[in-house]
Amino acid sequence: YELLLYVHLLLFVYWLGADVGVFGLALAIKNSAYSVDQRTLLMRMSLTIDMAPRMAMIAVSPVGLHLASRSGLVVVPDWLFALIWLLALVWMIGEWRAFRLMGHPSAVRFYIANGLIMMVACFGWLGFGIASIINGAPFGALWLSVKVALAGSVFLISTLMAVFYAPVEGMLGELREQGSSPALEARIATQINRGAFWTVILFFLLATIAFLGLVKPF
Repeated sequence: YELLLYVHLLLFVYWLGADVGVFGLALAIKNSAYSVDQRTLLMRMSLTIDMAPRMAMIAVSPVGLHLASRSGLVVVPDWLFALIWLLALVWMIGEWRAFRLMGHPSAVRFYIANGLIMMVACFGWLGFGIASIINGAPFGALWLSVKVALAGSVFLISTLMAVFYAPVEGMLGELREQGSSPALEARIATQINRGAFWTVILFFLLATIAFLGLVKPF
Protein backbone atom coordinates (compact mmCIF):
# COMPACT_ATOMS: atom_id res chain seq x y z
CA TYR A 1 0.00 0.00 0.00
CA GLU A 2 2.78 2.46 0.92
CA LEU A 3 4.58 1.77 -2.35
CA LEU A 4 1.36 2.33 -4.32
CA LEU A 5 0.77 5.58 -2.43
CA TYR A 6 4.31 6.74 -3.19
CA VAL A 7 3.90 5.95 -6.91
CA HIS A 8 0.52 7.70 -6.93
CA LEU A 9 2.02 10.86 -5.42
CA LEU A 10 5.03 10.71 -7.73
CA LEU A 11 2.80 10.49 -10.79
CA PHE A 12 0.83 13.49 -9.54
CA VAL A 13 4.04 15.51 -9.08
CA TYR A 14 5.29 14.73 -12.60
CA TRP A 15 1.85 15.46 -14.01
CA LEU A 16 1.28 18.87 -12.42
CA GLY A 17 4.93 19.98 -12.33
CA ALA A 18 5.63 19.23 -15.98
CA ASP A 19 2.32 20.76 -17.04
CA VAL A 20 3.36 24.05 -15.43
CA GLY A 21 6.50 24.00 -17.60
CA VAL A 22 4.47 23.26 -20.73
CA PHE A 23 2.11 26.10 -19.80
CA GLY A 24 5.00 28.57 -19.54
CA LEU A 25 6.44 27.53 -22.90
CA ALA A 26 3.02 27.83 -24.56
CA LEU A 27 2.58 31.38 -23.27
CA ALA A 28 6.05 32.30 -24.56
CA ILE A 29 4.99 31.37 -28.11
CA LYS A 30 2.78 34.48 -28.13
CA ASN A 31 5.84 36.72 -27.91
CA SER A 32 6.19 38.29 -31.37
CA ALA A 33 9.74 39.39 -30.51
CA TYR A 34 10.87 35.79 -31.01
CA SER A 35 11.69 34.55 -34.50
CA VAL A 36 9.60 31.86 -36.18
CA ASP A 37 12.34 29.31 -35.55
CA GLN A 38 12.48 30.22 -31.87
CA ARG A 39 8.72 29.97 -31.48
CA THR A 40 8.66 26.67 -33.35
CA LEU A 41 11.38 25.39 -31.02
CA LEU A 42 9.34 26.51 -28.00
CA MET A 43 6.37 24.57 -29.33
CA ARG A 44 8.46 21.45 -29.96
CA MET A 45 9.94 21.69 -26.47
CA SER A 46 6.48 22.03 -24.95
CA LEU A 47 5.23 18.95 -26.81
CA THR A 48 8.30 16.97 -25.73
CA ILE A 49 7.96 17.94 -22.07
CA ASP A 50 4.22 17.27 -22.29
CA MET A 51 4.92 13.56 -22.70
CA ALA A 52 5.74 13.31 -18.98
CA PRO A 53 2.34 14.58 -17.76
CA ARG A 54 0.60 12.55 -20.46
CA MET A 55 2.17 9.32 -19.21
CA ALA A 56 1.46 10.29 -15.60
CA MET A 57 -2.14 11.16 -16.42
CA ILE A 58 -2.69 7.73 -17.94
CA ALA A 59 -1.00 5.74 -15.16
CA VAL A 60 -2.39 7.63 -12.17
CA SER A 61 -5.92 6.23 -12.56
CA PRO A 62 -5.15 2.49 -12.41
CA VAL A 63 -2.65 3.09 -9.59
CA GLY A 64 -5.29 5.08 -7.71
CA LEU A 65 -7.81 2.32 -8.27
CA HIS A 66 -5.38 -0.18 -6.72
CA LEU A 67 -5.06 2.14 -3.71
CA ALA A 68 -8.83 2.39 -3.32
CA SER A 69 -9.17 -1.39 -3.62
CA ARG A 70 -6.50 -2.06 -0.98
CA SER A 71 -8.16 0.48 1.30
CA GLY A 72 -11.48 -1.34 1.05
CA LEU A 73 -13.19 1.65 -0.59
CA VAL A 74 -14.14 -0.25 -3.73
CA VAL A 75 -14.29 -3.87 -4.86
CA VAL A 76 -12.58 -4.43 -8.20
CA PRO A 77 -12.43 -7.88 -9.84
CA ASP A 78 -9.06 -9.03 -11.15
CA TRP A 79 -10.28 -9.14 -14.75
CA LEU A 80 -11.24 -5.46 -14.57
CA PHE A 81 -7.80 -4.51 -13.27
CA ALA A 82 -6.25 -6.43 -16.17
CA LEU A 83 -8.53 -4.68 -18.66
CA ILE A 84 -7.80 -1.22 -17.25
CA TRP A 85 -4.03 -1.79 -17.31
CA LEU A 86 -4.24 -3.15 -20.87
CA LEU A 87 -6.18 -0.06 -21.93
CA ALA A 88 -3.63 2.18 -20.19
CA LEU A 89 -0.75 0.39 -21.93
CA VAL A 90 -2.39 0.72 -25.35
CA TRP A 91 -3.04 4.39 -24.64
CA MET A 92 0.58 5.02 -23.65
CA ILE A 93 1.86 3.33 -26.79
CA GLY A 94 -0.59 5.38 -28.85
CA GLU A 95 0.62 8.63 -27.28
CA TRP A 96 4.26 7.76 -27.98
CA ARG A 97 3.49 6.78 -31.58
CA ALA A 98 1.59 10.02 -32.15
CA PHE A 99 4.52 11.94 -30.70
CA ARG A 100 7.10 10.14 -32.84
CA LEU A 101 5.01 10.63 -35.99
CA MET A 102 4.32 14.29 -35.29
CA GLY A 103 3.84 16.18 -38.54
CA HIS A 104 3.15 13.05 -40.60
CA PRO A 105 -0.34 12.24 -41.94
CA SER A 106 -0.23 8.77 -40.31
CA ALA A 107 -0.16 10.42 -36.87
CA VAL A 108 -3.83 11.37 -37.30
CA ARG A 109 -4.91 7.75 -36.74
CA PHE A 110 -3.15 7.69 -33.38
CA TYR A 111 -4.58 11.08 -32.39
CA ILE A 112 -8.08 9.77 -33.06
CA ALA A 113 -7.48 6.48 -31.24
CA ASN A 114 -5.96 8.26 -28.24
CA GLY A 115 -8.88 10.67 -28.18
CA LEU A 116 -11.38 7.81 -28.16
CA ILE A 117 -9.61 6.11 -25.26
CA MET A 118 -9.52 9.41 -23.37
CA MET A 119 -13.28 9.78 -23.85
CA VAL A 120 -13.81 6.25 -22.49
CA ALA A 121 -11.76 7.21 -19.42
CA CYS A 122 -13.58 10.54 -19.14
CA PHE A 123 -17.11 9.20 -19.21
CA GLY A 124 -16.15 6.09 -17.24
CA TRP A 125 -14.79 8.04 -14.28
CA LEU A 126 -17.51 10.69 -14.53
CA GLY A 127 -20.21 8.02 -14.62
CA PHE A 128 -18.86 5.96 -11.74
CA GLY A 129 -18.13 9.08 -9.71
CA ILE A 130 -21.58 10.60 -10.13
CA ALA A 131 -23.27 7.23 -9.55
CA SER A 132 -21.28 6.83 -6.33
CA ILE A 133 -22.22 10.33 -5.16
CA ILE A 134 -25.90 9.50 -5.68
CA ASN A 135 -26.01 5.83 -4.67
CA GLY A 136 -22.91 5.34 -2.51
CA ALA A 137 -21.53 2.69 -4.88
CA PRO A 138 -19.25 1.45 -6.36
CA PHE A 139 -17.06 3.88 -4.39
CA GLY A 140 -18.11 3.93 -0.77
CA ALA A 141 -16.60 7.19 0.51
CA LEU A 142 -18.14 10.48 -0.63
CA TRP A 143 -14.76 12.23 -0.88
CA LEU A 144 -13.52 9.48 -3.19
CA SER A 145 -16.70 9.63 -5.29
CA VAL A 146 -16.20 13.36 -5.83
CA LYS A 147 -12.51 12.79 -6.56
CA VAL A 148 -13.34 10.17 -9.21
CA ALA A 149 -15.90 12.47 -10.85
CA LEU A 150 -13.35 15.30 -10.94
CA ALA A 151 -10.80 12.90 -12.45
CA GLY A 152 -13.27 12.32 -15.29
CA SER A 153 -13.56 16.08 -15.70
CA VAL A 154 -9.77 16.31 -15.96
CA PHE A 155 -9.80 14.08 -19.05
CA LEU A 156 -12.48 16.30 -20.59
CA ILE A 157 -10.48 19.46 -19.82
CA SER A 158 -7.33 17.85 -21.27
CA THR A 159 -9.23 17.17 -24.49
CA LEU A 160 -10.33 20.82 -24.69
CA MET A 161 -6.74 21.94 -24.12
CA ALA A 162 -5.57 19.79 -27.03
CA VAL A 163 -8.34 21.13 -29.27
CA PHE A 164 -7.34 24.76 -28.65
CA TYR A 165 -3.56 24.32 -28.68
CA ALA A 166 -3.44 22.09 -31.78
CA PRO A 167 -4.08 24.82 -34.41
CA VAL A 168 -1.07 26.83 -33.20
CA GLU A 169 1.32 24.65 -35.21
CA GLY A 170 -0.51 25.51 -38.43
CA MET A 171 -0.50 29.19 -37.52
CA LEU A 172 3.26 29.08 -37.02
CA GLY A 173 3.46 27.60 -40.51
CA GLU A 174 1.51 30.58 -41.83
CA LEU A 175 3.87 32.85 -39.92
CA ARG A 176 6.84 31.26 -41.65
CA GLU A 177 5.29 31.60 -45.11
CA GLN A 178 3.60 35.00 -44.84
CA GLY A 179 5.57 36.78 -42.18
CA SER A 180 4.24 38.50 -39.08
CA SER A 181 1.12 40.66 -39.20
CA PRO A 182 -1.13 42.10 -36.47
CA ALA A 183 -4.02 39.89 -37.57
CA LEU A 184 -1.97 36.68 -37.52
CA GLU A 185 -0.31 37.56 -34.22
CA ALA A 186 -3.76 38.22 -32.75
CA ARG A 187 -4.99 34.80 -33.94
CA ILE A 188 -1.99 33.06 -32.39
CA ALA A 189 -2.44 34.91 -29.09
CA THR A 190 -6.18 34.22 -29.01
CA GLN A 191 -5.71 30.51 -29.72
CA ILE A 192 -3.05 30.15 -27.01
CA ASN A 193 -5.15 32.15 -24.53
CA ARG A 194 -8.07 29.79 -25.10
CA GLY A 195 -5.88 26.79 -24.39
CA ALA A 196 -4.33 28.58 -21.41
CA PHE A 197 -7.78 29.19 -19.91
CA TRP A 198 -8.48 25.46 -19.78
CA THR A 199 -4.97 24.80 -18.52
CA VAL A 200 -5.61 27.02 -15.50
CA ILE A 201 -8.90 25.17 -14.91
CA LEU A 202 -6.90 21.93 -15.02
CA PHE A 203 -4.52 23.23 -12.35
CA PHE A 204 -7.43 24.06 -10.04
CA LEU A 205 -9.00 20.65 -10.64
CA LEU A 206 -5.74 18.83 -9.86
CA ALA A 207 -5.28 20.92 -6.71
CA THR A 208 -8.83 20.01 -5.60
CA ILE A 209 -8.26 16.32 -6.33
CA ALA A 210 -5.06 16.38 -4.27
CA PHE A 211 -6.88 18.09 -1.40
CA LEU A 212 -9.64 15.48 -1.42
CA GLY A 213 -7.15 12.61 -1.43
CA LEU A 214 -5.07 14.06 1.41
CA VAL A 215 -7.68 15.64 3.72
CA LYS A 216 -10.70 13.37 3.00
CA PRO A 217 -13.04 16.14 4.21
CA PHE A 218 -16.30 14.18 3.99
